[in-house]
Amino acid sequence: MFAYVLFDLDGTLTDPKEGITKSVQFALRQQGIREPSLDRLEPFIGPPLHDSFMDFYDMTQEQADMAVADYRKRFAPVGIYENKVYPGIPEMLAHLKEAGMKLAVASSKPEKFVIQILEHFKLAAYFDVVVGSGMDGSLGTKEEVVEEALRRLEKQSGKAAGRQKEAGAMVGDRKYDIYGGKEYGLTTVGVSFGYAGKGELEAAGADFIARSVPRLEAFLLGKEPQQKKRIHGRALPGVGGVKERRAEAQAGAQKQGKGTEGSFGDGTFSGRLMKTWDIMMPFVLYYLGSNACYIVIVTLLRLALSEKLGFDWMRDNSVGLASLAKACSMLAGMGVLLPLLRKEQTKWQPRTEASYPTMGILAAAAALGINIIFGLLRIAAMSVGYYETEKMQYQIAFLPGLVLYGLISPLAEEILFRGMIYNRLKRYFSVLTAQIAAAALFGVYHGNLVQALYGMLMGFLLAYCYEQTGNFRIAVFMHSMANICVFTTTYYPAVGAITGLPVNSIIFLAIAALCLYRICRPQVRASDQRCPGGRQGEKMWKSKS
Repeated sequence: MFAYVLFDLDGTLTDPKEGITKSVQFALRQQGIREPSLDRLEPFIGPPLHDSFMDFYDMTQEQADMAVADYRKRFAPVGIYENKVYPGIPEMLAHLKEAGMKLAVASSKPEKFVIQILEHFKLAAYFDVVVGSGMDGSLGTKEEVVEEALRRLEKQSGKAAGRQKEAGAMVGDRKYDIYGGKEYGLTTVGVSFGYAGKGELEAAGADFIARSVPRLEAFLLGKEPQQKKRIHGRALPGVGGVKERRAEAQAGAQKQGKGTEGSFGDGTFSGRLMKTWDIMMPFVLYYLGSNACYIVIVTLLRLALSEKLGFDWMRDNSVGLASLAKACSMLAGMGVLLPLLRKEQTKWQPRTEASYPTMGILAAAAALGINIIFGLLRIAAMSVGYYETEKMQYQIAFLPGLVLYGLISPLAEEILFRGMIYNRLKRYFSVLTAQIAAAALFGVYHGNLVQALYGMLMGFLLAYCYEQTGNFRIAVFMHSMANICVFTTTYYPAVGAITGLPVNSIIFLAIAALCLYRICRPQVRASDQRCPGGRQGEKMWKSKS
């Protein structure tokens, strides 16, 4: 049992979605940014508000300050009460107090609002200490809030009580709460009923993840075994010793090889094996599903041939039948993955508002430019496997080929590599590492040197654009546009002769670079698209460029 427990507020004790997202929506609207979907504003729940405006909308310090001020204009009188306590929270707090624990709130929300919310929902009496950020920007990080809460607990308890050997705990629903607790050696407890993304709490290294309020209460009272028990070699300190606690936490993390963002597994072979399986499971399922379908189709065709059913027709249409079998196998693989895809976090707050035409032009130009360079370098001559693949691909009629390689193949491959594998890689690695790893797997999947190199380059571009837009459909659309352009120019030699001129490689890659530049400059986009009639918002966004 713990001597004291620190709780986050939003997403841990209360569900603040309506109040926070509507207030963020109001603040964005004041600056000419229209965001109709409240669900897309959920990432604002938990992190410091000022940082969120800068991260999600690329605002400067000054613009974020304006947005925070506008946010508070609505939140203070209205949004603060658009909130509700999670069922079971008051009863849990009462039981923890009865057990003799000291309770504190450590929230990134301004302390004034935290106190108002606790008092409104009659939760204030349960807490010995309440800490939030300052209206002036002080205590702006979770680590600073946790440190201040520990300092007040120590001051209230006295040095003797503050040096108890019982460990303290930090409870929250986001990775920031986990990092803040780990900074001071606290046992970190994540709650999955809040607003963390899929795998966020695990990747942050939470010591225990509670799926419900009863499970959280049982763990804090010592009735629930830890999922991952940390062993530092000695009991964690009590409230006091902030500097000592920070040193111990860092030493423990280095010793065990965990507790930092991007860590892979829990430092053990079995832990890494489980994470590897989590990443590669979609590929295994896709491979089994697609190959099972292919085997069934081929078996049926052979049975028909053995009975001499349609022998002449099948002989004359062997290429079409082979393509049909490939299309069906891809669709079967997709069918296996779709139930899993619905559970993945495939959408998030975009960093850019680049349109579908821009993304399509980028994909087509990059694909054509890369293929022209490959032709000039004669990379195809290095791979016998590529010639065999190319011969099979371009024996099919144009329209069926366009459906197979321009629609079915991009959708299947994007579901597997970007929708599933890339998103799972991000649970354990940085975004850049995940993009590189997913691109490498995408390249190797194609099975020959030429397509492997092309797949790696295009795979990285698709993953980057997917991350920037937060829109899985755009990744599918870009893949489709790239395949359609390459298939068309290769299928018709006359078209390929015109587009394949050496100078065109420079033109296509320059077009792709310009599109990438537009994607990397969201402030230009915001003034063009988000603020069509808002002079104040347009002026603000233009000032950034």
